[in-house]
Formats: sequence, C-alpha cells, structure tokens
Amino acid sequence: MRRMMDEGAGGASPSDAETANNNQEVETLNRAGATALARRLEKYWHDRGYMTARFWPEPITERFAKVGTHEIYRVTCNLVNGLPPVYRDHNPPR
Repeated sequence: MRRMMDEGAGGASPSDAETANNNQEVETLNRAGATALARRLEKYWHDRGYMTARFWPEPITERFAKVGTHEIYRVTCNLVNGLPPVYRDHNPPR
C-alpha cells in the first residue's frame, strides 16, 4: 500500500505536498491516513467534473493473527466498474 502511494497509484500525478514530502512514508491503514486518502481520491474525481464520486474510510472488521489487534481501515467508494456513477441528466466532461 505504501509503495502504491509513493508511485502515484494508477498513474495519477502526485500533489505538490506529496512531491515535497516524497521521502516520507504515507500510512493509509489507520483512520487518519484512510480519511486523507479518501479526501484525495474524492478531490481527484471532483476536479475532473465527476461530482457524484464518493469515498469514505471504513474499519475492517476481520481480525487476522498476523496483523495484531489495532484497527485497520480501508477506503470504500461508490465507483461502478472503475468510474463514478452519473446522473441521468449529467453529461461527463470531455
């Protein structure tokens, strides 16, 4: 997960803050990190005109012996087949 953030997961260009702090590892498994990632993803889609895209952090309820006892979060979204849902009267940007 950390490597994906450093490489700019999915070809998305990193923000100025990430470029400036490229040597710092980004923790996305805790609540604060997952919330920050959700905001970043939502901003990415909103900046491209897809205002219906939503992302939110959720705790993972499963517990694994190797992981330990701390809470782990994931980012959940409403993307459909990798794209934001569109309203019937909405024309996506071109």
